[in-house]
Amino acid sequence: MGLFSKKPNYPELASDNPAAEQVHEVEQPLKELMGQVSDPLEVVPADDGAYVFIGKPPKKFGVAKIEDGKVQSFVVAAKEKGLDPLAIQKLNEQFRDAYTHNMDAQRYKTSVAGKEIVVTPSAQLEKEVSRIMNSM
Repeated sequence: MGLFSKKPNYPELASDNPAAEQVHEVEQPLKELMGQVSDPLEVVPADDGAYVFIGKPPKKFGVAKIEDGKVQSFVVAAKEKGLDPLAIQKLNEQFRDAYTHNMDAQRYKTSVAGKEIVVTPSAQLEKEVSRIMNSM
């Protein structure tokens, strides 16, 4: 890593942090998702699973939800609900705004299946992402 590396060096997620248990609960679906994408993952733990930013938010990214041990892509869910591309784009902009509003949230790094992921245990970000997902 160079002096001007853009990759932030987050503190390690401590095993006694409640977010560590939440990540552990969604570890299997996370591993499956890792097998499908090569992009970086950022996990936002939620009471009923987790939200995952895939890629490099707030610029180029996707969003998925892990619930009941299953991963569901936001885009796939939106298309299943019959949303048109313009509606999907507007929701993506809302995800970008939610992420940007929470840029100062504490982030940690941890390893799942030998791959480093970022964990953002932010109740505010989780609430905003949940609201956007549920607005479909």
